[in-house]
Amino acid sequence: MLSFRVATCCVVTGYALLAAPTRSPAALPMAARYQPAAPDRVYLNGRIWTGDAATPAAQAIAVRGDRIVAVGSDASVRALARPATTIIDLRGRRVVPGFNDAHWHLPSRSQVDLADAGSVAEIGRRLRAQAALLPAGAWLLGRGWGAADFPANQPHRRHLDALFPDRPVLLRDRDGHQALVNSRALALAGVTRTTPDPPRGTIDRDANGELTGVLKESAASLVSRLVPAPSVAEVSASLDREMRRAASFGITSLQEASASEPTGATFDAMQQALSRGTMRVRFRVSVPFAHDVTPAQIARYVDVRDRMKSPLLSFGIAKGMLDGTVDAKTAAMLEPYVGGGTGLPFWEQGKLDSAVTMYDRAGLQIELHAIGDRAVRMALDAYEHVVRVNGPRDRRHRIEHIEVPALADLPRFTSLGVIASTQAIFASPDATTLQNYAPLLGPVRASHSNAFKLFDDAGAVQAFGSDYPVFPMDVMRGIAVAVTRTMPDGTPRGGWHPEHRISVEAALRHFTRDAAYAEFAEREKGTIAVGKFADFVVLSEDALAIAPAQLHRVKALLTIMGGRETWRDTVLR
Repeated sequence: MLSFRVATCCVVTGYALLAAPTRSPAALPMAARYQPAAPDRVYLNGRIWTGDAATPAAQAIAVRGDRIVAVGSDASVRALARPATTIIDLRGRRVVPGFNDAHWHLPSRSQVDLADAGSVAEIGRRLRAQAALLPAGAWLLGRGWGAADFPANQPHRRHLDALFPDRPVLLRDRDGHQALVNSRALALAGVTRTTPDPPRGTIDRDANGELTGVLKESAASLVSRLVPAPSVAEVSASLDREMRRAASFGITSLQEASASEPTGATFDAMQQALSRGTMRVRFRVSVPFAHDVTPAQIARYVDVRDRMKSPLLSFGIAKGMLDGTVDAKTAAMLEPYVGGGTGLPFWEQGKLDSAVTMYDRAGLQIELHAIGDRAVRMALDAYEHVVRVNGPRDRRHRIEHIEVPALADLPRFTSLGVIASTQAIFASPDATTLQNYAPLLGPVRASHSNAFKLFDDAGAVQAFGSDYPVFPMDVMRGIAVAVTRTMPDGTPRGGWHPEHRISVEAALRHFTRDAAYAEFAEREKGTIAVGKFADFVVLSEDALAIAPAQLHRVKALLTIMGGRETWRDTVLR
């Protein structure tokens, strides 16, 4: 078992850490008494992948306060230690920069986890267990179902009605773009077969015009508006829980993409955590990229950006939605899905161009959710328009997800300086991907969906995220998918479109250096270098040396954020 025992000394013998005798300042040589400030901690005997081209590999790191003060060989860094310096022997473990999840959402409340349920029976089992803990008639909420969990890939309210005829139930799919509700929830919301579809939403109906219980995109709000809003206390509990989980995966930075107004319970919970000193990760939080935005709204977003500049909590990016998802057939496509329909674009091009121009003129970075090739092209066209109108500068506007880009548009990411914000774990060839997602796209489009190598080959800056809670925020699991394009059990054999695999080093760059660049933070973090924040993670295995099939086993043993431990695995305690 690995032991990370520490000592306030500067003598290391093999793997043992020995305590040096303490001497008073008067007993020290004059040169020692007037040395520059010594590091608080020194980490020795590591295999450090810095991500920094100037010093790509090292053995040791010295930290003072929240910054790195030295990176180099064991001998050179050990020489900086003083009697008060804590020395940690890394035992030859692999160390990488702290992970930065470039697209993440904070769940505001606890819900039933339906991920990987696999069947209606398992969904029912999980829901019944939660319902037993709730007051009679209280809303039952869940998230994570996929089309493949239901017979013939067709979710339907009858499955929920049989279990809960009197309690309202609302279940988001794993992407969050569809809700499955029961008849009780529909009745409370007053939604009937004659209710018209809302703008940018669809109420699903069967061939006879009867409601299936599936509400797509904005239609879900017809029911979700009735769910009581979480309190600041509930959001605070969720925030603390999710920060701890993030740290356990080696994450030191999160780019929150929920596009919430900088008011309300979530905003208050984050400010409270900052003032209490309980932040375990660095947050960059998005504001809305809104239809019919007013100058007053933009001024408010600029104000919060300028006021909230803590290294642990900042704003400055606006998140917008251009389309939905492939599984819901609401991602906007240039050509029809198999079975018909081209999706549901949420903007007209002219209005999108105008809104992008307004936000850009105010100096706000923009990130646009665009999954289908039509939506991706709309985003690129808007970003090209704003260069002509507002002139050239370093914008780093982003497109989120980009699951099915038109191949002809890939070079535009580089020429326009647009960040490709993708999600490594989206290439997981699970049942929903193989049985619903890929068949809807057809073989040609499926062959280049979530193909991260295409962006690398095009020279684009690619930032990886998880889109949690759509998928788990386990970074190493995401890296394993990007490298192997298989599930943890090795299926499908040979990988799903293996021609799009990338290297472990490329995946690490996208989760560290490139993710920092995507938020204008490359001077502060993203690599292990002198002067940057002391954000790094010690891994259980050498991800750069083991077989790709074993990558999913790699865990974070120790996470350091700003020079302090935010996670320590039990094997080190």
